[in-house]
Amino acid sequence: MIKRGLKILLHTGDKTNDGYNLRRWFVFFIVYMTALAAAALVSLTRLDTELNQFSQHIWLLALYLFYMSLCCTFFPAPTAWIVLLMASPMIGLNYFPTANPYMSAVVTILIVAAVGALGTSLANLNEYHVFTFLLRFGRAHRLRSTRLYKSAAHWFEVSPFVLMTVVSFLPIPVDVIRWLAITHRYRRDYFFIASFVGRFLRYAILAATATCLRISWYGIVFIQLLLLAIILLRYLPRLTRHLKKDSLI
Repeated sequence: MIKRGLKILLHTGDKTNDGYNLRRWFVFFIVYMTALAAAALVSLTRLDTELNQFSQHIWLLALYLFYMSLCCTFFPAPTAWIVLLMASPMIGLNYFPTANPYMSAVVTILIVAAVGALGTSLANLNEYHVFTFLLRFGRAHRLRSTRLYKSAAHWFEVSPFVLMTVVSFLPIPVDVIRWLAITHRYRRDYFFIASFVGRFLRYAILAATATCLRISWYGIVFIQLLLLAIILLRYLPRLTRHLKKDSLI
């Protein structure tokens, strides 16, 4: 098993029967994340020497994009709080200086939603390639035998793009749908676009909430905790069943 794993790691860029060159993607993703970190560092250095609004925007957006590009199943960090924060008056980013406050608010909402959606879509695409690697290693095949996977497979085959978009929009994580897309070798460009559209709509609502209500730290914490509570309630019945089984044993 160890020899097999080392062989796959050494040849992870080779195209197997799934048709993907994983090495090329992982090199791109590392370079992309390094570039974001460098852009944030350079902008922060410029802010130390001179108070420049453009440098402040680059610094915050680079850090925002970096964080969002990490958040996926393998790094399940919350995202709602940072979207709310980036659009809130506490940050005070004026992406479109104009006498019309309505237009400035709209531009802020669109930029925060678009950058956040781009980061999450790239994170999901990275998850796509990591999961493909696990499939090659034979560690994710058992997923196909689960009841949830089989029930979701029917809906996925009817309209995969719409289902991916809706799941990306929902505040409750439904990771099995993304895993379905990966195991079905759903086209990566459609996978990315569906993720972007769904997350853009979700983040636009969050950003509009923060901008229009002029939300504070208390509001950000409340909304994030509320979303986490909804997620926990979703998994609570399953956890209760497991605890009952353990107690019976």
